[in-house]
Amino acid sequence: MSDPALKTQTPAAARQPSGPLQDWLATLSRIDAADQARAAPRRTEPQAAWEPRIVAPAETQPQPQMQAQPEAPLAPRAEDDDLAALMAENMMLKARLRQEHGRYDELQALLAEELRALRSHVQQEVDKAEELRAERDLWMARAEALAQPLFQPRR
Repeated sequence: MSDPALKTQTPAAARQPSGPLQDWLATLSRIDAADQARAAPRRTEPQAAWEPRIVAPAETQPQPQMQAQPEAPLAPRAEDDDLAALMAENMMLKARLRQEHGRYDELQALLAEELRALRSHVQQEVDKAEELRAERDLWMARAEALAQPLFQPRR
């Protein structure tokens, strides 16, 4: 993944996860930062776009046929480090994706609640306007009823 994509912060990034997830993400971020710091001197030209990582195949060394001692565990190879870094990056991206989906769901729920409240408020205002209109019509009918004898001819 390109460096700008790793460092991009979303507006909702101010809220940090709590507990073990925060510790886990912090650890992964430190590992990623250390890998980037280690890889920085090797880069001679800035990359213009995202490029997939290319992992060179391991060089196999011929093993002597007659070895009496059991082999000592091999030190982690570069491929193992690259694989571990890719897996960590993948896990971190999945965690971020889950977190973003959670935020998206939260925002949708908040927006739905706000729309319900607004709809309720508008309905209350419409009901009040209907009541005022009905009251106005009642007063107009009363006024006409009271004024009717004034405009009838006298006998």
